Amino acid sequence: MNDEPIKKAEYDASADESEAPSHIAFEHAFFHTIEATSFRTLEDTREPVMITVLDEHDVSLKFSGIKTELNLDAGSCDAKMLDIVAEGLKYVRELRIGDKVPSEMTSGRASWAVTDEHRAIAHNRVTMQLVSWMSGEEMLITDPAQLAQVVDDPKTKEKISQAFSAAAKALGIEEERREDVLALIANLAGELSYIESLRDEFHEILRIRQTVQSIEKAYKHERSVLDTITPLKRLMKIVIDSFNDSFLQLDAQTGEILSALTNIAQVSRFIRQNRDDLHRRLWAWEGIIEDWRDVAPHRSTKAERLLDELYHFLAQRYLPRDEWELYSKAMDKTKKRATEVVW
Repeated sequence: MNDEPIKKAEYDASADESEAPSHIAFEHAFFHTIEATSFRTLEDTREPVMITVLDEHDVSLKFSGIKTELNLDAGSCDAKMLDIVAEGLKYVRELRIGDKVPSEMTSGRASWAVTDEHRAIAHNRVTMQLVSWMSGEEMLITDPAQLAQVVDDPKTKEKISQAFSAAAKALGIEEERREDVLALIANLAGELSYIESLRDEFHEILRIRQTVQSIEKAYKHERSVLDTITPLKRLMKIVIDSFNDSFLQLDAQTGEILSALTNIAQVSRFIRQNRDDLHRRLWAWEGIIEDWRDVAPHRSTKAERLLDELYHFLAQRYLPRDEWELYSKAMDKTKKRATEVVW
C-alpha cells in the first residue's frame, strides 16, 4: 500500500525548522553597557526601536541609527540580529537580550496560548465537518453553542465513529490504523483552536459596534455627537468587513474537510500565516476593547469621550492619508481653542 497517507497523518506543522538563532544575543559592547535595555515597536509609526534609560527617562533608538553609529555591515551578526528582533516584534510586544526568538520564527508555533474551550470548539467543528462530509452534504458550523449541542447528541456520536472509518478509507488508511485519522484531526483542530480564540476577540469588536449604535439612538438629536458617530460607523464597517473577509477565507480553506486532511501541511501553513496576521491586527484593539467593556449604551460624558477616542483610533489607521492630515489639523486647532486663555 502507498504509505503517503501515513506520512500525512504523522505530519506535525510544529516540526518545521528555521535557521533563525534560538535567542536574542549581540556581540558589540554597546548592547551590554546599559541595563534594562529592551526592544519594542512604537505605537504610532510601528517602527522597531531599542529602549534605554538615561537620566530616568526612556530613550528610543531606531535600528537604522544604531547600525549607522556602530558601523554595522548588513552581513554582520549584530545587524542580522537587529533584523531578527524587528521581525520578532511582529509576534511579541517586547524582547530583551537573552529572550528566546519568538516561536513563530523558529517552530511556527504561536507564542501565545489558547484555552481548553477554544480547543474543544475547534475539535467539535472539525469533527462535525467530517460527519457532514460523510452524509454527502458538507456544512460549516462556527457557533460554539450550536456545535456543542450537535456533538453531544447520541445520534451524532454514532455518526462520528462511522465518519472516522469512512475518512480512513477515503484517505487510503487501513482500518486498523484508524488512529492516523485521529492524529490528522487533532493536528487540524490544534491549528484552528487559535483561529477560534481570535474569532472571540473579533466578536468584542462587533460588540463595540452594537454599543455605538445604541449610543447613537440616545444622541439622535445632538448634531455635535452625531458628527463623530456617523464617520466612526463608516470606518467601523471597513474594519469589520476586513476581519470578516479574513475569517471567511480561513473557513473556506478548511471547509472541505477531506481536502484539508489530505493536504494538512499546506493547510496548516495557511492557517498559521492568517493566525499571525489576525493576531497582529487585533493587538491594536486590546486597549479599546477593555475601555468599552462596561460602557452603558446611553448618554454620558464617558461615552462621548470614548467615541472621540475610538474615532481618532480608527481615523489614524483607516482614513486616506489626505483626510487623516486634514483631521489632524482640525484636532490641533480644536485643542488650541480649548486651552486658549483670554486676558
